[in-house]
Amino acid sequence: MTRTQVQLDDDTYEALRARAFRERKSMSAVVREMLRGGLGLEKRKPVARKKLFSFIGKGDSGRSDISERHDDYLAEDFR
Repeated sequence: MTRTQVQLDDDTYEALRARAFRERKSMSAVVREMLRGGLGLEKRKPVARKKLFSFIGKGDSGRSDISERHDDYLAEDFR
């Protein structure tokens, strides 16, 4: 990544700052996204859902009724 400097008029700066705050991103991140979109560059490929949720099913309790009795099992563990 290359560092650069851009000068903005007050109205543009305030609009950028407000957008970054709304989106909970840095101003730099918002500028990068806007530039990539304006220049027709592709966004990063999203991470496949399979990778995002690969942790699901990793643990096995050996019980088949967890979804129905989860409160009972939690209560047992906290006694």
